[in-house]
Amino acid sequence: MAAIELIDLKKNYGPVPAVKGINLTVADGEMIVLVGPSGCGKSTLLRMIAGLEAISSGHLRIAGSEVGHVDPADRDIAMVFQNYALYPHMTVRQNLEYGLKNRRVPRHEIGRRIADAADILEIGEFLERRPRQLSGGQRQRVAMGRAIVRNPAAFLFDEPLSNLDAKLRLQMRVEIRRLQRQLKTTSLYVTHDQLEAMTLADRLVVMNGGRIEQVGTPIEVYRRPETVFVAGFIGSPPMNLVCLDELGPCTLALPRETNLIGIRPGAIKLGKGAADDLGFDANVELIETVGDENNVHLRIDGTDKRLVASVPSDQRLREGDRVTCYVGIDGLHPFNTATGRRTD
Repeated sequence: MAAIELIDLKKNYGPVPAVKGINLTVADGEMIVLVGPSGCGKSTLLRMIAGLEAISSGHLRIAGSEVGHVDPADRDIAMVFQNYALYPHMTVRQNLEYGLKNRRVPRHEIGRRIADAADILEIGEFLERRPRQLSGGQRQRVAMGRAIVRNPAAFLFDEPLSNLDAKLRLQMRVEIRRLQRQLKTTSLYVTHDQLEAMTLADRLVVMNGGRIEQVGTPIEVYRRPETVFVAGFIGSPPMNLVCLDELGPCTLALPRETNLIGIRPGAIKLGKGAADDLGFDANVELIETVGDENNVHLRIDGTDKRLVASVPSDQRLREGDRVTCYVGIDGLHPFNTATGRRTD
């Protein structure tokens, strides 16, 4: 196991910058999840760490050693891809053995590592099968097994669950988190799926436009987004972002440079609040039932501004109703649109 250090790491494709000076340290044994929209640079960054993309400038260190120009095979890392990357003509056992044989690992040690990985991942009964005889979830277990048998300093995961259906994704999320905690291997995991990111990460790295927007534990990032982008990206449904002039006369005590308010859907309550709450009237345009909650789409009275409120499903509402809403002061996130950053 080993810490991974990224120091002003950059990647350019000709004149086009794709990764714009990343500084990040992944602690020994930590699980970091990189999350962001398509094209934000998260997979490119992971491939730079793996050695599959050349580094344009900056430093990459694993266990204190500079590895930015070291061959991928010599970086002591193992990567799990979204397409499994298994050899179709080989059995599961042969897929697991292949990399070890190339590294001239003794045969008895190969057997021990495969037995251990098969036990951890519960794939012992599949060892003599070929990939085409396995389900998607089983193939992904084999792909992880191939990484485990190497005993690497770090695991890199590039959207490994994106080809699985929703039920299998849930099962494999649990398996990956259990596995990482059991092995205590330093890990970087790339996904565009917020639920994966929130449930897997020790720390979350939110990326946008080749840069890091925010780093923190999942609950820190959710409860206190530092930028307008993070506020609108993290959360489902996403945070409502409302300009102050869309709320009418405002007597709230907010930082002077605030001109945008973020409101989580769950923070909007229906009814009259206290005198120091934010209050407004709205019209119900659409109601989406999601289990025990309804996502209620509202339009603020006298404006074209639309919000989403998450309320208990037993709260009686109909489309077309006019409702009074309030948000407690603790449910307001103040931002400035010019800087794109939080103001408190």
